Amino acid sequence: MTAQPPNPELQEALLELQQYLSDSVPPLVVADSVQLLMKYPPQALIPTIRAWTAAQYRGAAASSVPLSDYLFHALKKIHMMGEFRLVAREPLEAYLGQLKQVVLALCPDEDKAMLLESLARLGEAAGATSISPAQNIHRQAPGVEGRAAPSASSGPGAPRGVEAVAAAASADALRRFSVLLERLEAQGAIGATGATGPVPAGGAAAGAVPEAGGAVAVPVRAPAAQAEALVFAARSAHSNEELTHYLTRFREMGLDANTDNLFRALAQSLPGWVLPGAGGTASPLAGMETGALGAMRRIVSDADDPIEAGKRFQEMVKAGIERFNEGSLPQAVAMLELADKLITEKKVDRGSAEIVRRKLGDTLDPEQLKKVAEVPEQHALLRTVLRFFTTMTPEGLLEELKHEQKRDRRRLILLLAEVHGPPTRAASYEHLTHSRGPATGEEEWFFRRNLLYLLRRIPRDASSPPVEAEADVLLQHAQMGLPLLVVKEAIAALGQLKDEKTETGLVHLLGDIEAMLAKPEEAPYEAKDLRILLDRVAATMARMPSQQVRRSLLEHAGKRQTYLGDTMSRLADLGTQNLSDDPGTVEMLLAVVKANLPFKLLGMTLRQNDQNLVHAVEALGGTPLPPVRKALEDIASRFAGQDAGKTATRVLSGFDKAPQPAAASEAAAPEAAASLQGDLEVFGLPALLQSLSDSAASGVLTLRGPKGGEIFGMLTLREGKLQECSRAHLKGDDAFYQLLEKPSQGQFAFVKGSVASKPGVTPREVLPLTLEAMRRYDEFQEMAALVPDIVQLDPTTTKPSAHPNEKDGTFLQALWERASQGGTPEEIEKAVASDSYRIRRVLAHWVEQGALKIRASA
Repeated sequence: MTAQPPNPELQEALLELQQYLSDSVPPLVVADSVQLLMKYPPQALIPTIRAWTAAQYRGAAASSVPLSDYLFHALKKIHMMGEFRLVAREPLEAYLGQLKQVVLALCPDEDKAMLLESLARLGEAAGATSISPAQNIHRQAPGVEGRAAPSASSGPGAPRGVEAVAAAASADALRRFSVLLERLEAQGAIGATGATGPVPAGGAAAGAVPEAGGAVAVPVRAPAAQAEALVFAARSAHSNEELTHYLTRFREMGLDANTDNLFRALAQSLPGWVLPGAGGTASPLAGMETGALGAMRRIVSDADDPIEAGKRFQEMVKAGIERFNEGSLPQAVAMLELADKLITEKKVDRGSAEIVRRKLGDTLDPEQLKKVAEVPEQHALLRTVLRFFTTMTPEGLLEELKHEQKRDRRRLILLLAEVHGPPTRAASYEHLTHSRGPATGEEEWFFRRNLLYLLRRIPRDASSPPVEAEADVLLQHAQMGLPLLVVKEAIAALGQLKDEKTETGLVHLLGDIEAMLAKPEEAPYEAKDLRILLDRVAATMARMPSQQVRRSLLEHAGKRQTYLGDTMSRLADLGTQNLSDDPGTVEMLLAVVKANLPFKLLGMTLRQNDQNLVHAVEALGGTPLPPVRKALEDIASRFAGQDAGKTATRVLSGFDKAPQPAAASEAAAPEAAASLQGDLEVFGLPALLQSLSDSAASGVLTLRGPKGGEIFGMLTLREGKLQECSRAHLKGDDAFYQLLEKPSQGQFAFVKGSVASKPGVTPREVLPLTLEAMRRYDEFQEMAALVPDIVQLDPTTTKPSAHPNEKDGTFLQALWERASQGGTPEEIEKAVASDSYRIRRVLAHWVEQGALKIRASA
């Protein structure tokens, strides 16, 4: 399906709406945009509301504000445009009535009743109508029996809003930080990590970056426990002061806690899967900056002065490059997308940022660039990496290509330039339109040959120049007398164009080469090179749909002058086309076949040039018309032991194996035609699930270990909603969360097919589940820093208390029964039927209160 071009007016209005929901613009500014949006179906707003809601939900107050409150806030803000009399009330109310029904589909099932009742009361008097900051979300009032609106705290006079949440979170973080330090000291994990230093040439590790004077600094890898500590400090700090306090404590204990190591540790803690929308595509989950990514933003943005911000920015980009060089493309993409946003938002001095973009591109590992560029599925992500660095943009790559002398490096440049796609094609075309000087040098001609190669390799699209204009440029580079390599590449590039000017130009070019071969002493090339050019021109002409071109090719084939080479062989490429719509050419080819058949004279069979007959048969290889089939069956029967008979048999076999029409093929095997499979590391489970959800797909998604290993997860989707999920011993939501909390590498296979409903099972929307799973992933990283997978836990005499956010007494009892037996968190998780995050946060809570203790290292 062809994508519709974006509507700039609509996109601008949606952007203003998003800014309005975040209180970045006042109501008056967005009034015209709201009136414009009311002219479109409510579905046009859903991607924007979903994207804003997703980003807010995973923010600082995610643990206390349910998803439904953000949806209510969005509709409340739009409703207020009528209260302010900025938009006519009656049309707005009518529009909101439709919008409410669409928005309800985004709400988790358990909150729909409350949201529906809250939306029904939107028009009632509600006291003050002033707009509060987006951080203070318009919350839903209690109204559903047995269900109170969630709040950040409880009890009379309890403080509410982000300030109270942040204060409580800060106190919790300080308490946990103390617990973390105690564990690290008890286990002997705190100590000096070493220092960076120059290493001999050729001995740099992957990710090494040049320092002043040409020395190479090798990135220091802190031990796992120290890296966890750094990540915990960065993620839990709510201000630059808190972060400075944490890092100072670390340094006092001998840990190398500089910000460069901090970024490295954070980079390694990023998820290894790709977020939906990474690489610049639209998605409700794109651009989220919570967890480690949010910590990186704060570290740069909260720097004391522009110089320090620039330094931290450079360290962050270097850490991203290291992740790329070590093969972690998704992590590198996330960090470089953040870096680009920080520049756009002016969080870092533009001059300093431009130096980073201009110089650090050279530290990307060439072998890793080549490896990623050779996988088409990774091109979208790789483009994000390349676009960030000035030397890796299409313009930067073409500038380097112009002067590069090393063959291997040129090949890599061409490969990377091709990854950019249409922008590279446009830049190449622009260079080729520049007039050539009277003394164009070898370097310029070689450069133009590479530009022609890129023009051929990258398909045309809607942004390409008119075909006629492009044909003019290519034909100018296909003139006899220009360097042979340039002419060859121009002829190959002409094969992409199917216009009259190209066809006429190729016919003339064919005649020019024939004339030169007739007088080789006057030709600019050797005869053997001219015959190679003839082969290339003929092959290009054979793929043209024009009858004029085909007749010219047949006329050329009929010329038997020795100096032209094997003219009949140049007909063979006609077999790549079905000539059924050109009966005149078919008749001419059948006449050629007949003229080259062996014949009898005085009782003797006289064979003509058997290869001419072979080439004529090959030319009919794509045309399964009855007269063609009859002629080939005759040849196959009469000359079975000869090359012509064998060729006719092979062509007839190809006719019989011709693919069925698309409709018949799909009817025969609908499930096989719709199956999708690939590498989880390339596609990313969240992006894959969102794609299946958006397409309302039904079927079974199977997740296997690397190289087709054992199945580790299965998900059943019904009309884009999750009906069943399993992961090891877990089922349902717990299994779904576990797949993202502890992601595994491997392959996936989705087989599309009808899925019957199950009694008592209501399919769930994928987006809310994914949002919650990704929030749990972020928080799980902090819990795992306090209580890592392999530490030994022992019970104490202190009685365990319930975690404040865990109300399931049966679960808590089962977990304590297992935890009180001792063992590692990994062992405990295998025995308790719940996801790792839920178990680990309770274990961390019991460690904090002293009911469990971490055994000191032996």
